[in-house]
Amino acid sequence: MKKTNLLLLIVIVILVGVSIAIYFVRNYDSQSTLRDFAVEDTASINKIFLANKSGSAVTLERAGDHWTVNKQYTARRDFINNLLTTIKKIEVSSPVSSAKMDRVMKDLAVQGIKVEIYQDDELVKTYYVGGVTEDNNGAYMILENSDRPFILSRPGFTGYLTVHYLPELSEWRERIAFNYSIDDIAKVYVEYPDKNESFIAERLGENNYNLKNIDGSNMETPFDTLRVKEFVSRIKFVGFETYILDSLQAFKRDSLQKTEMMASFTIEDKTGAKSKLVTYRRPNTSGLFDPQGNIFEYDVDNLYGILSNGEVVILQYPIIDPITFYKSDFFGQNHHEAVRFKEVQTP
Repeated sequence: MKKTNLLLLIVIVILVGVSIAIYFVRNYDSQSTLRDFAVEDTASINKIFLANKSGSAVTLERAGDHWTVNKQYTARRDFINNLLTTIKKIEVSSPVSSAKMDRVMKDLAVQGIKVEIYQDDELVKTYYVGGVTEDNNGAYMILENSDRPFILSRPGFTGYLTVHYLPELSEWRERIAFNYSIDDIAKVYVEYPDKNESFIAERLGENNYNLKNIDGSNMETPFDTLRVKEFVSRIKFVGFETYILDSLQAFKRDSLQKTEMMASFTIEDKTGAKSKLVTYRRPNTSGLFDPQGNIFEYDVDNLYGILSNGEVVILQYPIIDPITFYKSDFFGQNHHEAVRFKEVQTP
């Protein structure tokens, strides 16, 4: 009888031990899943959806050798690369402390950015990104169907991690006015208010360039063909800083078109298709002064531009100065001065 009781006790102890082991294994697997934010194989990611509670949303999709935004625009390559690197490398730094739990959960519920990651069109990960930590080196995140937020960071990255997930269309759109292979360019039309400085640069073939008056007539005096080649080589790629707010687009476009332009650049490719950029001065709203103490009438760092599709953008002079050639530049030895300082001071 004693042996039977002993055997029964041993069996009970073993069963209890096995039950405890199963509980801890299951609990560990569950906790591991709740912490699993990263997606290692980013090469197979073909779609990423980002959205916030305010109604802003973007869908990023792989399209061959580039990505698109909302099936309409080419996505910024640098932003895509940053996001994919973050998706791959993010890791849990620590759980959220009990003292901060309520605040973080409320922030995630109200302001959290929803992130859906697809591999080969299959949804593989969904989580929410909240605000930044006090040291600006991490972000609060929580996986879908979890009640446990964590602080996540990206090894080797210092800064505001949440910016990689912003669901704003203007942030993701490619910021390029011109993007041509030089072999595809046929003509470049450059027009100024001073028609005497306007011109047409033609690319007739490899190392074969021509210059014409803006009305299409031939030049009467010899010009520097190497300078023409230099100009066409520079203008083939032109970027800009940012788009102005959507709510201001129509007003600003109408307002600018009532003022005198600085310059108009139009590229015509071999098929006859054209792309255009018109530039306008920007008021000196920051109150900058020159070395003599005179206030600049216009912004000497940035200017406005209107693209072919009518959108208003902000450009930087260091980008525009190198492509601002005047007709007289092709006949002399000295290049023009930077356009940002030409007649921008008040008398």
